[in-house]
Amino acid sequence: MVVGFSVEIEEKQNIPIVHINGEIDIYTCPELRKKLCELIDNGSRKLILDLENIQYIDSTGLGTIAHTARAIESENGQIFVISSKNQIKKIFKVSGLEKKNITLCDTETSALKELS
Repeated sequence: MVVGFSVEIEEKQNIPIVHINGEIDIYTCPELRKKLCELIDNGSRKLILDLENIQYIDSTGLGTIAHTARAIESENGQIFVISSKNQIKKIFKVSGLEKKNITLCDTETSALKELS
């Protein structure tokens, strides 16, 4: 594990919430990918990714999230990304991922509300 990076999962309303801290980059993506694959393998098709405590995300990190979104897309899966940081939101908007099955939300409460 890279120092300062962590992935913790909690569940609310039967939806996994993946809290990610630190930087999502080429060094931390394997751990994130493993956790996301485990959730999908266990049947999760709706995920909330909490990126509030992310300082940086590179193209590898974005690719990991995009790959996860593609893996659940055919089963009407959806990923809700929580971030109030404009630079993180901009990355998703510019990449076009927001137009797929990824929705940006400012808070966990708003993400859970979208799912209910």
